[in-house]
Amino acid sequence: MNSIIISLIKYTAIFICILYAYTRLLRIKLKAWDIFDIPIFIVLSAVLHFIKIYVEILIPIGFLIFGIIFLFLRFRKTIYETVTVSTIALGITIVIFVLSTFLSYIVSLGLFLIKNESLKDIFLSFIVGIIQILGIFILFKIKRFRSGINTKSKNATFDILLYISVVCIFTMALLYAEDIKRSMVKVVLLVIALCGLLLIVWWRRHITYNYREAVNRQNVSRMEDTIAEYKLNSAENELQVAVYAKLFHYLNKAIPDCALLAESAAEQTGCADACAVKDMLQRVLREMNLANEKCSLQNIPQTGEKVIDAPIIRLFTAAERKNFNVSAELCADVESWFTEGKLGKDDIHILLTYLSDNAMISALGSPNAKVRVELGETANKKPLIRIYDSGEQFDETVLARLGLEQITTRAGVGGSGIGLFTVSEILAKYGASFTLDEAPGKFGFTKFIEIAFDGRHTLTVRTCRESVVAVCAARKDITVERVENLRDGTNG
Repeated sequence: MNSIIISLIKYTAIFICILYAYTRLLRIKLKAWDIFDIPIFIVLSAVLHFIKIYVEILIPIGFLIFGIIFLFLRFRKTIYETVTVSTIALGITIVIFVLSTFLSYIVSLGLFLIKNESLKDIFLSFIVGIIQILGIFILFKIKRFRSGINTKSKNATFDILLYISVVCIFTMALLYAEDIKRSMVKVVLLVIALCGLLLIVWWRRHITYNYREAVNRQNVSRMEDTIAEYKLNSAENELQVAVYAKLFHYLNKAIPDCALLAESAAEQTGCADACAVKDMLQRVLREMNLANEKCSLQNIPQTGEKVIDAPIIRLFTAAERKNFNVSAELCADVESWFTEGKLGKDDIHILLTYLSDNAMISALGSPNAKVRVELGETANKKPLIRIYDSGEQFDETVLARLGLEQITTRAGVGGSGIGLFTVSEILAKYGASFTLDEAPGKFGFTKFIEIAFDGRHTLTVRTCRESVVAVCAARKDITVERVENLRDGTNG
């Protein structure tokens, strides 16, 4: 009778510790009604007591099997999670049980007053159970143990805990074997069972690891394909944006000139078609939010080529509206530039439009802003265009990449670099030479750009700035001419 009472106390305490360790490891919150699990533990303890009578070595395995079944039915976790965490919970409980047993020997020294040995053993088992339950409770109050474990973790912590727990269970089973030689068959079967358990756990972890690795490789491959496709689409989109940006940039400059030419044609001829085109272009200007401005100035210098005159007229119109000085000198026979297909009117129109607009924007940032346009000839009777302005000098970063890519120092205020880059493309088309002179000979101007259609396709920079000399010297396609001081002329 005493032995069954001792077994019930001892085994019930172990089941309680397994339950508490399991819930703490998986971060499950116990409910108030979990106290009714104790009668179930008492029944399971009674079953284990009768197993002990016949096969004592299977007691630890009984704790494991009964614990797994109970915890699976109680919390409904996956079989793998229930088996592995229950094993770890039992391993922790066994360690606490051993420590509690040692502590109970100290407590038993105070039980010498109890003369009844049976009552002393029952009382000692009760003390061991109390110490064990308090020990498992205190263990999980430690901060490091509060977080529990992650059964899906890729680190080795979970595996190490599982294997140590199995060793603890196996060791406890050996302790229950009174005579190893006599129980050798049972021990061998136990070892085979435990090794099989470890093999199953390892095999499942290995399969899971390989599966995850395969999934990860598949995800990486899919991600690489997605990134490659994204880069391809992004490059295509960037190309389309660049094409559209260049087109819209040109349309913003060209459509006002088209409207001016259409209006002039409508006034001179009274043609219904010309009037219809004029009205249509004016609607387009309104849709594009572009001003259809007219200049009240008289005797604006003109070449006779209306396509070439349009940007000059627009420059004078802007000067009247924005209050800056503009002048033009047209001393060349511009009409002859386009005979025999030497130059294209559209290309010269784009050159004059972009260069004069850039000069105007630069000049407006300075006091006494002024811009000048000159259309003339070189010493060899080749077409020559010069655009002067009174604005700040080009930034060194722009000169370092001039003609190589779209670059601007006015990105925050609408600059795109499209105009100057388009000019470079036209120069390459005709083999024209480009000169940036930071020492103009006309009073009030700080720089001018010269385009000479001489077929030499040179790029020259005249400057006194050492920073410009340094960045231009790094490029083999730029000729740098030093000037000691910026000149101020008396003309202009």
